[in-house]
Amino acid sequence: MHMEIINRVIEEYEQQYNIIFDKVPLSKIRDECEFWKNDWVETFKRQLRRIRKGEGVPAHDKENGMQITDPLVKNKYMRMCFKQQTNGSYYIYYFKLDNR
Repeated sequence: MHMEIINRVIEEYEQQYNIIFDKVPLSKIRDECEFWKNDWVETFKRQLRRIRKGEGVPAHDKENGMQITDPLVKNKYMRMCFKQQTNGSYYIYYFKLDNR
């Protein structure tokens, strides 16, 4: 069930909002979503909305991109790193679920 929802969300954001996912984080997103509940999906969508709005802080990584971090459950967080491209799209190159 979650895989269908995630795939719809990814397709929507790729087509309508010009968000591009690298293969590695896309694979991680699809792998992880099977083990989480609706709060995972809502957090994922919230992060995509925040990226679209241009929110985020410097990622301080070799890509020199931006990052969005949101709490997921009591002791976990979801992090996505992205770069805005010259054509106005957003390229998501990193995804991680981790402990606080």
